[in-house]
Amino acid sequence: MLVTATERAAEVVEKARTARHGWLTVTIGTGCCESTAPFLYEDFWLDPEQEQVGTVAGVGVYAPRYVRDLYPDDDGVTLDVVEEIAESLSIETEWGYRLILRGKDQTTLPGQESQTCDVPAASSETLRTVVGEMPEHLRNLRIRS
Repeated sequence: MLVTATERAAEVVEKARTARHGWLTVTIGTGCCESTAPFLYEDFWLDPEQEQVGTVAGVGVYAPRYVRDLYPDDDGVTLDVVEEIAESLSIETEWGYRLILRGKDQTTLPGQESQTCDVPAASSETLRTVVGEMPEHLRNLRIRS
C-alpha cells in the first residue's frame, strides 16, 4: 500500500506539528464510525497490526492489515483535506478541516459529480437556545485525542 498526500493535506499536518508537542500519527482504518477515514492523532497507541504506509509532513501514516490488503504493492490512496465541519477527535477538525482519502489522481469518486450534498438551510424553527450552564467540574475539562 502506498499513501501519498496533496500539498494542502501536508500543510494541515504541518500546522498540527507546530501546534502540538506529542507524537503525531495519521491512522487509516481506526475510526469506529467512519471505517477507513484517516485520523490525525497525538500520542495515539498503535495497534500491533498497524504498519507504516507513508509519511506526510514528517508524520507517519499507519494502516492495519485489512486496509493494506485492499491496496497491494504500489497501489494506494491520496490523503487530502476538505474544509468542512466534522465531529471527530482528529486534530485538524479544530481548525475546520477534515482529512479524507481519494483514489489515485481522483478529485471525485467514480460516477459522482462531487462529494458534497445539498443541506437545507436552518430555519428559526430548527434552532434551539441552549439553556443552563456546563457543570463546574466539566468547565475546564480537556480531552486529548
